[in-house]
Amino acid sequence: MGKNPGRRVKATDTLFEIIAALQAMDGATLAELSDELEFAKSTIHSHLATLESNEYVIRNDGVYQLGLKFLDHGIFVKNNREISRIGSPILEELAAETGEVAWIIVEEHGKAVYLDKAMGEKAVQTHARVGGRAQLHHLATGKLILAYLPDERVEEIIDRHGLPELTPNTITDPDELRAELEQIRADGIAFNDKETINGLRAIAVPVLGDHTIHGAISISGPANRLTIDRCHDEIKPLLLEAANELELKLQYPPN
Repeated sequence: MGKNPGRRVKATDTLFEIIAALQAMDGATLAELSDELEFAKSTIHSHLATLESNEYVIRNDGVYQLGLKFLDHGIFVKNNREISRIGSPILEELAAETGEVAWIIVEEHGKAVYLDKAMGEKAVQTHARVGGRAQLHHLATGKLILAYLPDERVEEIIDRHGLPELTPNTITDPDELRAELEQIRADGIAFNDKETINGLRAIAVPVLGDHTIHGAISISGPANRLTIDRCHDEIKPLLLEAANELELKLQYPPN
């Protein structure tokens, strides 16, 4: 999949840049958006007026913010994914058993999407949020997804998104990443050993279907609490049990 798979509509690109900026800035005035974006103020104003008239943006005292109409789309998309709808109670149980954060993550457009999460009693909140997107190569779930994708798809993702460094532990060399993916396929589990955030460790297992990977589930937490020994002895069996249950329910959905 290339960066430009077909003809692009410039006005639509502009619209989505404005939406992204409003989210990143947590609301902004027309002047602030004009300073942030390389578009004429009149162009930004026209797009904002269109969004507001269609109830996608609200305006209070000259400050524009994304409206709740986006929430309807987001919840629909999330609930339309069987792995999220079926996996949510499984994730809650996993979080309760471990006391940590449990995630379901899937791939879309070569990136990891945080589809669902559950918080245990000792869970530590990070920047990750449901609906957020991240590079695959530094996440335990992301590496698992890459490990089960066809080689040519992996190369496309690396070419498109690169392997940026987030911490000194992040894998940034394609050959090193390929070697780890091979080991992950052999082991059936993956680790994020302080590769996204210093001091944070995660362990993940795949959720597999016939000749495909639906996504991956993980447990993450402080590295001094989520030790390698604890990951192998306690967390791994729980994750494998949860993944097995989820795979069966995806194959034979409950009535």
